[in-house]
Amino acid sequence: MVVLRLADIQLLRGDFFNNLSQDNRFYTLPIKAQRGVLLDRYDQPLVQNKLVYSLVSDPKVLYANLQVIGRDEALAHLATNSAMVMKNHARYLKYPQLSSVIGYVGEVTAEELEERADLKPHDWVGKLGLEKAFDGQLRGEDGKEVFEISATSKKQRSVSRIEQVSGENIKTTLDAQLSKIAEEALGEQRGVVIIADAKNGEILSLVTKPSFDANLFTKNSLDEEADRARRQQIAGLFADEGQPFFNRAIAGAYPPGSVFKLVTALAGLEYGEVDRGTTVLDEGILKVGESEFRSWFYWNYGKTEGLLDLRRAIMRSNDIFFYKVAEWVGAERLAEMAKVFGFGDYTGIEIGPETRGLVPTPEWKERTIGEKWYLGNTYHMGIGQGDVLTSPLQINGMIQAVANEGVWCQPKLVMESKGECRGLGLAPENLELVLSGMLDACSSGGTAFPFFERNGKLRSEAGSVMGDIHAGAVACKTGTAEFGAADERGYKSTHGWLVMMVEPKVVGKKENFPKKIVITVLVESDENDSFKEGSYDAAPVAAEILEFIEGNY
Repeated sequence: MVVLRLADIQLLRGDFFNNLSQDNRFYTLPIKAQRGVLLDRYDQPLVQNKLVYSLVSDPKVLYANLQVIGRDEALAHLATNSAMVMKNHARYLKYPQLSSVIGYVGEVTAEELEERADLKPHDWVGKLGLEKAFDGQLRGEDGKEVFEISATSKKQRSVSRIEQVSGENIKTTLDAQLSKIAEEALGEQRGVVIIADAKNGEILSLVTKPSFDANLFTKNSLDEEADRARRQQIAGLFADEGQPFFNRAIAGAYPPGSVFKLVTALAGLEYGEVDRGTTVLDEGILKVGESEFRSWFYWNYGKTEGLLDLRRAIMRSNDIFFYKVAEWVGAERLAEMAKVFGFGDYTGIEIGPETRGLVPTPEWKERTIGEKWYLGNTYHMGIGQGDVLTSPLQINGMIQAVANEGVWCQPKLVMESKGECRGLGLAPENLELVLSGMLDACSSGGTAFPFFERNGKLRSEAGSVMGDIHAGAVACKTGTAEFGAADERGYKSTHGWLVMMVEPKVVGKKENFPKKIVITVLVESDENDSFKEGSYDAAPVAAEILEFIEGNY
């Protein structure tokens, strides 16, 4: 039996055991690649790879104990015995207000290992935002060093070494400083600010609150008590009812309220149901059978607007006018116009997840809810209420297209991304009429009072619409959208919208700032204030941002 066993080992399976013994003589040590850096539109780093030093208990032992040490102690050891110090990189986000867009990195999970063949245990990968969307480019390629080892697992000599290849740097469309100002302008309010280049859809700022600090996911203290507190903060974020990891700008689905009246206006114009001379008499209440549909002005102040044309209806955000336009256009065609602007579909921005929102139709209501569509549903849809749901990013795309002469551009966060732009087929004269109403909305007598003084100085009585815009006047639309159930007084909670376009007067270091920008602000109601408004809560945020752009850039 012994002879047979020897023959089996030496003759039949000799190569197998020889290879096995060779494997036992060598050890491969991975050399981690440095992660690529995300840059803002001015080539300033948004993230950094900070060096982290570890003291090696015995450089000759394969599985030596490691102790994180500070920079000064590391330099002292490096001066005498560099093998005693191991260097790694920790990810640091310079602008925490961009955490929801940039994201963070963490150790790979079992699920990620199953999904991606390029990952190995103990790899660190992007978990959210751009860090996740462009992880393959940012990670680079790890190197390796092969050592010959002794029977006691000590390194004998280096056999070979393949250097790591650092990840790619990626230039984003983001403006870091502007994003910081946008976050500060929101203050303690929950909500969203999106700022984009009207010409091409490049996103300069995409801020959502509440949010989180991505730097919490990087151990940054040698103090164990401090690190324990950091881990507790992370656990608290995941349990927070405010959902700080929920990106409201792209995944939040909200009733658009009166900003949707721009869609209704263009539907009426494009389908020939209204024109510049069409008027509607506002008597405060529109009665249909036993149902009553009131205007916000009458509901809040008991007043009416009288006879209005389209331009003044946009200026005053008059509900009665847009009820009637919606009725004349009809629900199906109104839905068609909404889809022209991309509502009810994904925008295709690089990060996710996105919401599609909802563009309701009579067929959808019958199929989904099992109920017939009534004229009242059309009225509610015409003013952006009822079942209409949009994301702030979709709303920003709508105002971008209006500002860009009817050309909608796919929003993008990375310069190298191929953002599609497509003409919507809207008549220039119709866009100009809508813009005239938006200029009026930001002028005296309109609804966005924070811009009255500015437009009063910049608009000319004899000037054209485009002349006023080129002069720096703001064209905007406010919205106050109801949601949820009514309280005991019959009031529903509201959140506020402001959409605007402007050609800011930028001087100084930001000379390559976009010529024309669009800004979308959404402010949510909260436990302290259930009735947020476009005019009083959202518009001041945009006004503060514009003041910064023109005063400091």
